[in-house]
Amino acid sequence: SPNMDIKKLSNTLYIFTIKRLIEIAGIVISCLGILLFISLISHTPEDPNFIFPDNIKIKNMMGFRGSYISDFFFQSMGLIAYLIPLTFILNGISIFHKKKLFLLIESTFFIICYSLVGSLFFSFFYNDGYSLYINGNGGFVGNYLNLTFLNNLINFNKNMIYYFLILLILTLFLISINFNPKNF
Repeated sequence: SPNMDIKKLSNTLYIFTIKRLIEIAGIVISCLGILLFISLISHTPEDPNFIFPDNIKIKNMMGFRGSYISDFFFQSMGLIAYLIPLTFILNGISIFHKKKLFLLIESTFFIICYSLVGSLFFSFFYNDGYSLYINGNGGFVGNYLNLTFLNNLINFNKNMIYYFLILLILTLFLISINFNPKNF
């Protein structure tokens, strides 16, 4: 019947549209990851930022916004911020291929987890910041976590905790990018 054909056609059109929107979202997420990565790798402390907004010369490849965004990421989380755009880039590709937008919500949880662990790791073991001179390599999040009971926990067995934290960061990062050894 013509009524069933219209229903079938509208359903097919609906599914097609949803899939294309999810693909577009995947591309946008990957692009945001690339832009964030460019702003992080071209970050210089002399650029205008939240702490020194009066600096005029901008060296960041992403311009004014890039200098503020990269400064925010480095001051808050430190060096672990470099993993975040990689997660976005790889997740965007996964979303594009698998047509599952839910992957973004899932990976955001693991981004938060590895950012916290990574900030603590850099604050405790490598705090002397060379270029990130205000909050050190772990950012203010890492500095805060380093002042909690976690500091005593790490001091309990520095060598073992050092490798445990590296393994934990790596594991959380791989989960955040939906890493699957079979697909690799």
